[in-house]
Amino acid sequence: MNRSFVFGVLLLAAPIVHAQSNSSGATQYISDDVAVVLRESPSNDGASIGTLHSGDKVTVLESLGQQSFARVRTGDGREGWMTARYLSAQPAAKDRLQKMKADLDAAQAEIKSLQDQLKSAQAQLEKVRPAFELAQDNDRLKAELATKEQAADAAMQKYDHERAQRATLLTGAALLAGGVILGLVLPALLQNRRRRRYGDF
Repeated sequence: MNRSFVFGVLLLAAPIVHAQSNSSGATQYISDDVAVVLRESPSNDGASIGTLHSGDKVTVLESLGQQSFARVRTGDGREGWMTARYLSAQPAAKDRLQKMKADLDAAQAEIKSLQDQLKSAQAQLEKVRPAFELAQDNDRLKAELATKEQAADAAMQKYDHERAQRATLLTGAALLAGGVILGLVLPALLQNRRRRRYGDF
């Protein structure tokens, strides 16, 4: 159901607030859906000097009570007496309804504008999403590369350490083998030398 229609029904169903004060100078309105005769005197027999309609704004100059007459001045400067019970402290419902409808239209326009801005922001987000995801992938690959580089450095250090140990072991083995060979060959050489020396005699 149209919200402006609901507002209108509620407004028209609300009780009319009548003027309660006898003070002069108060701004009042002709209440809803009536035409009020403006008279020269505070009497139903007073001569008519015009007609006031719902929503007309008047200034109350004098009041004889809510169930009697009030002397008023109209927007165009006329002064006269009218039945006081047709005065209301609020504008006519149709005028309030019109203003509320205008406010509702403005609110709906603002909502539409915000929805359009939201759609635009979502569209821009969709445009930059691939670049954003690519940046995230780039950061992830950089982190993986750094991890692999660290692992490679650690493996290289381990290899260098093992190569140094192997070189040390090979050197030691070569020295040991040389010692064994010398230990085996040297006595034989010495013995042969002695034999030759004795054989000369």
